Amino acid sequence: MDKNFETLVDNAIEKFTLIGCDAKGVLVCDKSGLILTSKDVSISPGPVARLAELATSLSGRRTTVCLEHNENQVLIQQTDKAIVAVYTKNAT
Repeated sequence: MDKNFETLVDNAIEKFTLIGCDAKGVLVCDKSGLILTSKDVSISPGPVARLAELATSLSGRRTTVCLEHNENQVLIQQTDKAIVAVYTKNAT
């Protein structure tokens, strides 16, 4: 993993830990769905990029997408150059 991406991913996980969320993994891809880096995530980045694109087209601006399940949560944020998905474990 590129050192800059590794630092970015580790910082994201640390910030989630500070607010009491158990970040299980991070995925970073470009707008075409090509993976740039990931840590502890085996999900294909294509659907993540598509969800971010759909959310942007529905709202008219970049938004954060939150998908929740009883046990897991995925937060997807689109930036100018990349899409970041953080996988967390919901508190029970």
